[in-house]
Amino acid sequence: MAGFWSTMPDPIELIGLIASFLTTAAFFPQAIRTIYRRDTRGLSLVTYLLMTVGVATWFVYGLMIGNRPVTIANGVTLIPIALILFMKLRIG
Repeated sequence: MAGFWSTMPDPIELIGLIASFLTTAAFFPQAIRTIYRRDTRGLSLVTYLLMTVGVATWFVYGLMIGNRPVTIANGVTLIPIALILFMKLRIG
């Protein structure tokens, strides 16, 4: 993991970084809407529970293999997904 942040991404890794940015960004509108409206009735608890655990697992996996796109995408995605899950558990 010594070279994890020290090298520039190659073109293939750059595609992975772009893809990870787009899929990560997809969760922020739902998180923002949920925060402002304080309404989680239309959200599935099971879906967000599975997604949070899955994304956390992918994050750990990315760290273990030293893969920047996987680590960054899942580390950032974990924030809105975990926030939505927390609100679903708290608000209902």
